[in-house]
Amino acid sequence: MIRFLLAVTLFAIGNTLAHAADAWPEVVRIGVQKGDPLVALRASGELEKALAPHHVAVKWTEFVYGAPMVEAINAGEIDVGTVGATPPILAQAGAAPDVTYVAYAPQYQKSYAIVVPARSEVRSIADLKGKKLAFAKGSQGHLFALKALQDAHIATSSVQFAYLDYSDARSAFERGFVDAWVVPDPRYADTELRTGARTILTVGDLSVPQYAFYIATRSFATRYAATLRLLFDVLDKQTRRELADLPQTASLMASNTGVPIDVWNRALPRLEWGVHYPIGADVIAAQQDAADLAYREHIIPKQVRVQDVIVDIQPH
Repeated sequence: MIRFLLAVTLFAIGNTLAHAADAWPEVVRIGVQKGDPLVALRASGELEKALAPHHVAVKWTEFVYGAPMVEAINAGEIDVGTVGATPPILAQAGAAPDVTYVAYAPQYQKSYAIVVPARSEVRSIADLKGKKLAFAKGSQGHLFALKALQDAHIATSSVQFAYLDYSDARSAFERGFVDAWVVPDPRYADTELRTGARTILTVGDLSVPQYAFYIATRSFATRYAATLRLLFDVLDKQTRRELADLPQTASLMASNTGVPIDVWNRALPRLEWGVHYPIGADVIAAQQDAADLAYREHIIPKQVRVQDVIVDIQPH
């Protein structure tokens, strides 16, 4: 009798968990940035079609960079989005510990760079001593800059940081108010084409890989895992098609972002588009390295353990 009751109880628990995993929200609110593949997915309408049988609407919100997106997730304004390495580390160490990692993009390689004006005498990271380096505070570029200086054995105190958003940084860069700029595509490509900016380091040159991540609140990730799984699977399929036809994708992105097509033609071949889940130990280790660096450089007030905020979204 006891065995029978135990079996019934386990069966009920299993059904409850399965039901919870297959729950669907009325709407999924997605945050996007100009250079990420979610922009193309938004333009395609494929996600809306895939979610229609489950009666789930889609709401898209665009952000300039990752830190404001994390704030929006923490405030309950959006459910999921993609950001660089830095924003979720700040979230875990600060006021948004409910933000979790649910998937990741391929390793950053060529789509983020430190650039200098064409006629600059700066040729390497070592030449930045005593110079002004611009980046958006709390962005992927923030930890990129710190890691680049660490790799070059340059003390951060020997470089002047200018915390500027992208529009202000572009203006300061063109006017000569800063000596170097940490910038992602498509802004990176636009700066190369319009100003002749010269690259001194790309993010793939760092000693430890850095990644972009898909993040969500723990409550959304655990309750609506099926929604995230479908989002990632549709995104992966859509991204494969887009990368197989770059001219068409450049046209699509230009018409949906206002960024000129020549910029997309330059940026798209080096964008690390894609999505993978669940998150593997090697990726977690790389992100932990970034978190430890953020603590050592006093970017966050306490040490964090990245593994604690990973939610494993399992494939079918």
